[in-house]
Amino acid sequence: MIIRENKVYPDGVIYFMTDTAILAASVKSELLEIAKQALALGTGLQNAAPGDKSGGPNNSVSYLLSIAENLAKLAEECGKIQSNPAST
Repeated sequence: MIIRENKVYPDGVIYFMTDTAILAASVKSELLEIAKQALALGTGLQNAAPGDKSGGPNNSVSYLLSIAENLAKLAEECGKIQSNPAST
C-alpha cells in the first residue's frame, strides 16, 4: 500500500494513513451523510403521511428507515477498515 499521509501526535508517534484508510474514511463519511438524509426523509414522511390501518408506518417510511440503518452499519464496517487497514 502506498502511504499518502502521516501525522505526528503529541506522544511523538507517527501514524500513517494508507490509501485504503483514506478511502475507507471517505466512504464512511459519505455513507453516514446519506444515512442521515435517509433518516431525515423517513422521519419527515412519517410525520406527514399516515400509516397503514394497523398503526404501522407506510412502506416508504419503512424503506427509508431501513436504508438509513443499513448504511450506518456499512459505515461502521468502513470505520473498522480505516482503523486497521492491515487486516484487509
